[in-house]
Amino acid sequence: MSSDVWSIISRHDPARWRQTLSLRSKNNLPFDPMRIPTDASLLFDATVYIDQLKGQLPLAIVNLIASRIIFHAAPALAELAVTIGALDPADRRTRSAVEPIVDTLTRISPSRIIVPSYEVWLEASVIAGILSRTQGVSKQDRRRFLNDCLLFLLASDSGCVLITRNSRDVDLLLQLKPHATVLLYDKI
Repeated sequence: MSSDVWSIISRHDPARWRQTLSLRSKNNLPFDPMRIPTDASLLFDATVYIDQLKGQLPLAIVNLIASRIIFHAAPALAELAVTIGALDPADRRTRSAVEPIVDTLTRISPSRIIVPSYEVWLEASVIAGILSRTQGVSKQDRRRFLNDCLLFLLASDSGCVLITRNSRDVDLLLQLKPHATVLLYDKI
């Protein structure tokens, strides 16, 4: 187990990352669905489910999804599920907000859900810590990058393309691990 930690540290040496990372122009980020290999499977960030439920997913992403094998990341599904518990049950709008989320979660086949391994959790945690430090995130918000790191590494580890609209955090992740395959989009 300790060898896993040292291996992760050697891949992502925290001492190498001392300066704040600058965000790049959208022109330098992967927004083109045409560059995704035709045989690539897809893995969604929670933004995809949310935008799909709201009818704000761009047509190019909808078309891409219709033509590919889709996997679902346990951390993204957890982000959706936390909403179910977080909404006020006494608010009359809660039921109409929760029903589409429950419907989405129930329609997903368990055989299509990918769960992070212990090694992915460790690596994501180290990277989240590096980003928190270099980007000046306060100590109480240190875990801010953790789910994004988990999804990013889970997609890479499983050979999937991560689809997300979170261009800000993914830009930073791509600077740390530039060979990951990601497709970014803007909601309509």
